[in-house]
Amino acid sequence: MTKVLVVENEVLIADDLCDTLRNLDYEVLEPAFDYYAALNVLKTQPVDIVILDIQLGGKKSGLDVAEFIREHLSIPFIYLSSHSDQKTLELAKSTMPYAYLVKPFNSADVLTALEIALNNYSRYNAKKEFDEPSESADLTPMEKVIIRQVAENKTTKEIADTLSISTSTVKNHRHNICVKLQLPQGTHSLLKWAMENKHSLN
Repeated sequence: MTKVLVVENEVLIADDLCDTLRNLDYEVLEPAFDYYAALNVLKTQPVDIVILDIQLGGKKSGLDVAEFIREHLSIPFIYLSSHSDQKTLELAKSTMPYAYLVKPFNSADVLTALEIALNNYSRYNAKKEFDEPSESADLTPMEKVIIRQVAENKTTKEIADTLSISTSTVKNHRHNICVKLQLPQGTHSLLKWAMENKHSLN
């Protein structure tokens, strides 16, 4: 059964959404009411999909939770918000959610968003696995150097210090490498690829 985590700072809305999900036959974890509670769940429990309120009533928002998911996990997430203005949508789109729910929602809205998100995630990962490059995908000499440093599990700052370049330059190289290799943006996926392919980067 699909395990869903709801991240919503308003208790009544969180409870209502959790009840809706249970009625739709999803397994629902205890909701998280802020960024730190969400990360605690994501770090300690298996989760298949996350429904994130964008505004969590603190300095850290649902967008920050989404960034953590993108960098450290391979699961889909859906945004939940009472805002559908252009600025909010642009911020949301920058983190590549799999769906977007607007409050107030009904059961059909929730079901549709979840089914679309899970389907798109499944299709994306099937395609990614099929297209996974076996070679170094035309990496530049500097990008190959960066990957060898990543394979040694060095941090961005350590790589920058070793190569006498700025941390922003390292981050740009890492971003370009992930694009070329069709990897999700984040430390884990690049480290895994680097460890598996470091001997072919000569």
